[in-house]
Amino acid sequence: MDKRVLVVDDESFSRTIIVATLKAHGLYCEEAEHGAHAITKLNGENFKCDLILTDLRMPVCNGIEFIKAIREGKKIPRVSKDIPIIVLSAEEGEMVDEAIKLGVSGYFIKKEPVDILVPKLKQLLGMVNKNKN
Repeated sequence: MDKRVLVVDDESFSRTIIVATLKAHGLYCEEAEHGAHAITKLNGENFKCDLILTDLRMPVCNGIEFIKAIREGKKIPRVSKDIPIIVLSAEEGEMVDEAIKLGVSGYFIKKEPVDILVPKLKQLLGMVNKNKN
């Protein structure tokens, strides 16, 4: 299965760790440095994405603005408004709460090991059998 994840985070080190972990688990990853960069990629003619992981606190276009752009479907018409989005955050709080109200599929606190995120991503991508024991 060729599932593609877009990792949006302004911290290069965080992106590198996340992408390396996801690739080790068989997921193809693309990267963007902030929401505006991600919007440009998502509007690319040949760009395909099945799930988005996004930080919230980023320059240029923060995670909340980016999520709104997707859910409203105005700036990114080629992407489903219902695409699974997982929030990456250094802390819980107001921005995470706002993201949840916008309909994200979940959130991941960055201090946790990235490996614990993989089963949730694979479930959202339809890569696991939900009835499997």
